[in-house]
Amino acid sequence: MTTREQINDRIEAYAKAVRDRRPDAVSQLFAERFDHIVHGVGTDPTNPWNTKRETDREGIRRIYEDFFSNVVDMVVEYTDRTIDVESNSAAMVVRVRIGSTSMENALHIRWNDKGEIVLFYNWYGQSPG
Repeated sequence: MTTREQINDRIEAYAKAVRDRRPDAVSQLFAERFDHIVHGVGTDPTNPWNTKRETDREGIRRIYEDFFSNVVDMVVEYTDRTIDVESNSAAMVVRVRIGSTSMENALHIRWNDKGEIVLFYNWYGQSPG
């Protein structure tokens, strides 16, 4: 059975790939097929915070490549983690700061037995403060 420490390590691997701005590293954390849904702030394709869905690694690489090219100087924290070892999943709050803009996102990730992401649901929201 997966441990809390293993799930925390998986979250940290994802966080590191995002902080290092490495789309290839992010995409390699996913299984070959998965469900990746971002409930964003609209459907405008030029908005990096838009709603999107993907099911393969190449698509994830493109999403993150585009996101990183459009969002600079981002500070991100993965906090308030709730870990479920029985379902090999975690839910957390993602706090993002870009200049004076703050976002608080709800993120749910589930991994397969190999430690690859098979479900990734993210909901963006403006921070109340």
